[in-house]
Amino acid sequence: MKHSTVLKNGKNLLILIAVNLAIAFICLEALSLAFYFINQKQFFYTRTKAKEKVVEDIERIGIRLDESIVERLHPFFGYVLKQGAFTNEKLKLKVNKHGFFSLYEYPFVKTNKNQVIIGVFGGSVANNFAVDEYVSRRLSNKLKAYPEFANKEIIVLNFGNGGYKQPQQLLILNYFLALGQELDLVINIDGFNEVALSNLNNKAQVDIGMPSVQHIQPLTGLANNNLSPEAMSSIVQINETKKQLKAGIDKLQTCQLALCHAVTSLQVKQLLNNYQQAVVKYDRQVKPSNPDTANSAIVYIPKADFVLQDAAAFDKMASLWYESSIGMNQILSSRKIKYFHFIQPNQYYPTKRAFTAKEKEIAINKESPYIEGVNKGYPVLLSKVDDLQKAGVNVFSAVNILDNTKETVYKDACCHYNSVGEEVLANYVSSSIIKVVRKSK
Repeated sequence: MKHSTVLKNGKNLLILIAVNLAIAFICLEALSLAFYFINQKQFFYTRTKAKEKVVEDIERIGIRLDESIVERLHPFFGYVLKQGAFTNEKLKLKVNKHGFFSLYEYPFVKTNKNQVIIGVFGGSVANNFAVDEYVSRRLSNKLKAYPEFANKEIIVLNFGNGGYKQPQQLLILNYFLALGQELDLVINIDGFNEVALSNLNNKAQVDIGMPSVQHIQPLTGLANNNLSPEAMSSIVQINETKKQLKAGIDKLQTCQLALCHAVTSLQVKQLLNNYQQAVVKYDRQVKPSNPDTANSAIVYIPKADFVLQDAAAFDKMASLWYESSIGMNQILSSRKIKYFHFIQPNQYYPTKRAFTAKEKEIAINKESPYIEGVNKGYPVLLSKVDDLQKAGVNVFSAVNILDNTKETVYKDACCHYNSVGEEVLANYVSSSIIKVVRKSK
């Protein structure tokens, strides 16, 4: 009798545990469904099998999951992206033969007189601005809302790439003009790379005017076979994290349950954070090459004689930036092409912006190697704005344009904006262009 009672009680306990587990699962699945609907605006079980939003965000940041290195050394520009990389078949968007993410091959030739060709120059923020145009037609639609562009076919050509800084924009402009590229209007969005990345150049005792050391050194290091063991270890860590990211994203796309998707999304988010931390670690390990090694290297990158003190370094950065913008304006003005120069906003430059809770989590990294360059460099750049304007340059400081936006606008711990931030930037760029166009009539 006692034995049967024990068995019965044990059976009842197992049933109770099973029922509670089932209820817990149903509750978690329901919460996951709600979470998915709020974020994706569609029901999980009937969702379209489109590219996951996290994948688009990762690609927009510039993380390439399928290849460890998609940059290629370039004899004139320092580096470009590998032709054909990052292809979007739906939009017919890919890296063209010149190494720029675009819908078009260059030089693009007008097919009718109604076309207006806009060239966008700068680093990753400029690249994202141009790519956003291909996806959403954001800039075109805003410009066409004004009578001056209402009946025009606007063609945007991207000449920006991650890490580009002056004088790369100036050199790229000259090169494509020499090839016969027609341009009606040029937009240059820069400022951040010119101080944040140039500061890293200075610390690594690489000439400030050279391409970004964090972009060029892995390529030249591989070519010269002289990367430090610490840097090689970080590269291995970065590649391993990318493999895990890819596996997590593949799992996201095959999850049959909302709970699986929610848990995997959290794992992918953590892996993305690990990736960004690994990149920061790598950036801090970039060191000057041994002079003897540098002299025998097959890829020559001029070294500075010594690391400049901050005051001298940032004055040199600002002067190079100033002269490059003057050069672009003079070249374009001589061809009657309008030039517009915008200094991009960045989270590490102190403004009146109140960061959202999400931004404090994902967009602010107190260990970022860019903080010093932005804090010390932006004021020097901004001090040159009046001189640029007096020299006839249409230059605009956009550093405060995000201050009154209450929503989250930054999407990573570097410098990039989400769709809300892109919208604000596009509004500012288009309205600034119109003001100048109308004033010049």
